[in-house]
Amino acid sequence: MRGVLEALHQGDYDTAIERLTRKALFGSRGEAREALLLLAEVHSLYGEEGLEKAHRALEEAYELGGLEYDPLYRALLGELLALEGRGEREVLALFLPTEDPRARYHQAQALFYLGRFEEVLRTLKEGLPAFLAWRAEGLKGRALERLGRYREAALAYERGAELALGLERYWLLLDAAAMWLEVGEGERALLALEEALGAVGEEPVEDAATRHYLLARAHLLLDNPNRALEEVQRALALEEEGGHKAYGTPLLQGQILLRLGRYAEGMAAFQEALARAEGPEKGYVLHEMAVAALDQGAYLEAEEYLEALLREEGYPYRAQALADLAEALYRQGRYQEAEEMAHRAMRQGAEAAGELILGHIAYDLMHLEEALAHYRRAAELAEEGSREWVGAQEMVVDTLVQLGYRSPEEILARAEAVLPHIHPADEWHQALIAYRERAEAILREGRRPN
Repeated sequence: MRGVLEALHQGDYDTAIERLTRKALFGSRGEAREALLLLAEVHSLYGEEGLEKAHRALEEAYELGGLEYDPLYRALLGELLALEGRGEREVLALFLPTEDPRARYHQAQALFYLGRFEEVLRTLKEGLPAFLAWRAEGLKGRALERLGRYREAALAYERGAELALGLERYWLLLDAAAMWLEVGEGERALLALEEALGAVGEEPVEDAATRHYLLARAHLLLDNPNRALEEVQRALALEEEGGHKAYGTPLLQGQILLRLGRYAEGMAAFQEALARAEGPEKGYVLHEMAVAALDQGAYLEAEEYLEALLREEGYPYRAQALADLAEALYRQGRYQEAEEMAHRAMRQGAEAAGELILGHIAYDLMHLEEALAHYRRAAELAEEGSREWVGAQEMVVDTLVQLGYRSPEEILARAEAVLPHIHPADEWHQALIAYRERAEAILREGRRPN
């Protein structure tokens, strides 16, 4: 079987299948059974496309006898049934305790199809033949990705790439780059993408579009918006050439154009993304458009996008959309509607954002004690460094200043905590430094304002 395993590692599946088929036809009973199991294994690598042939090979192997309690046979059967959508009880009943790495790989693949991602990680075992070893790392990467453990997923994809050849190596490096972007590691993403390009001769058009899209994301993350725009335009051109137009590419183009201050062009790119989007994707585009309009001060426009978004079924960030709508209403001076919407957002989980809007309304109405309580709650509820956290910290400090520099220790502590999160060019940066210095002076003088 050594020649077959080498062919599989090289990606020469036709040769491997031909040799295995010949061995199944003309080998001894034991050789035929082994060949058919491996043939089923090869067809299983094709996913749904290989289901029928994999089942047929397993059935022929079973007819040769001796496989009823074979862990590999049962693991392969479990994988195929899980891929078909069979239930956990039926699939898991097939598994037998085993230390065989191949059987455990197929058990892990079945567990992945069942959505049992933690168990995938516990099931995989070292010692696989080369054609499965890189796939095991890729499977580990996909499980970690589903669990939100993106850094570990990136490392798993890179380990898989070290073991894989040709296009498989290239694809794993693209996956690794995508994961590095998820954790904000732009430089690591660029290194993976550079390595990916060196792993293939001629890139498939669709994959080249993906690579340029990832390059654009990396350069935007690294604050190189002009280079990012060049890369996303290449991605769009390649998508046009290949005929597969993803909604995420013009969405990214819009984000880059907004970073460059080109609002009208950015919104036009978002409109293209909206035209390409299908089902739940539309919600993501509408939310981007709404936030862009809010930042631009186009509050009526933002309200329209958010109302359209809230009519979309199944959007996962509905609570934040309600909070953004509350902000759009607040910015228009529609305080009662904004307050009602903020409470709706809080009931659905956007507590910090809702508290922030309620604080703004109270502040504008000069109910400073009430505003301070809302802002403090928002700062406590929000994740450190988030937009809501920064805004709440700024406003706690500002409100305490308006109350006559009450609690200078708190002003000092909050100003120092939030300043590293604010760009020096932001007007809040200078204001907070001035507030901090005044609070320090009050503390040095050992007096308290009335």
